[in-house]
Amino acid sequence: MITPQAYTPHGPSFRFVDHFEQAADGQRAVAHFHLDPGLWFFRDHFPGNPLMPAALLLESAAQAAGILWMSRAAEGSEAAPSTPLFVAGVDAMRVLGPAHPGDTLRTTVTLLKEFGTLAQFEVETTNAAGVVFRSRLTLSRQLKG
Repeated sequence: MITPQAYTPHGPSFRFVDHFEQAADGQRAVAHFHLDPGLWFFRDHFPGNPLMPAALLLESAAQAAGILWMSRAAEGSEAAPSTPLFVAGVDAMRVLGPAHPGDTLRTTVTLLKEFGTLAQFEVETTNAAGVVFRSRLTLSRQLKG
């Protein structure tokens, strides 16, 4: 089982993956994140109608993609890779529904291709009501130097 905390550099209040399941082929995964009503961003976005901000939906999807990519790099190794990842591109981002306090988000990630220090992923996030977010993301590994 993959422990999300081992593959993200984020602190607890900025980690948007609770549980992570990688498919046997290593190309796909599903990440889960429960939207606790007490999360910091619900206080002000928006009072009386709290929603998860679109930027954090993107961040959640990027973290899931990063965990998949980092876990692939760690295969056969005891330790998680230490090279940080960054969002290098976002294509066709669509917010298709709201994410409310109490929802559990399910983000499906598919690795489309790797090219050097870049990898492209297709992501889709759903909740019980349907599709919330969909995008194609490109992540980059930080080059040492």
